[in-house]
Amino acid sequence: MSYSKYILFILPIIELIVFIEIGSLIGSFSVVLSIFITIFLGYYLIKQKLRSIGLSLFNIGNIQNMYEQYTDNIYSILAGILLIIPGYLTDVAGLVILLPFFRPKLSYIFNQKYGKRASKNNVIEGDYRDND
Repeated sequence: MSYSKYILFILPIIELIVFIEIGSLIGSFSVVLSIFITIFLGYYLIKQKLRSIGLSLFNIGNIQNMYEQYTDNIYSILAGILLIIPGYLTDVAGLVILLPFFRPKLSYIFNQKYGKRASKNNVIEGDYRDND
């Protein structure tokens, strides 16, 4: 069963509860300030990674490392998106994705889940008949 439908409903409720609890500990001004800081951090991260993708397209010498560069940039953009979304749980998830030792594990999980499905669709079976 797919849990993604339930996460879309439960995550905002959990984020709101976490906001209220942290706001009662550190104050509402600090919570609002932390939201704006992480939004600007996520925006800056996405902006820098999109710029580096654009610049790397013109550098032909880096063709060997292109896959590693783009997966690194994609994870950084995903982390930036999670930082832009207000909430402490999404901020923690975005910061965890920014950690360099976590990215190979995340790639392995995605390859295990989605890699096999894509490789099965590359084979086309059929019969060949020559009408000469």
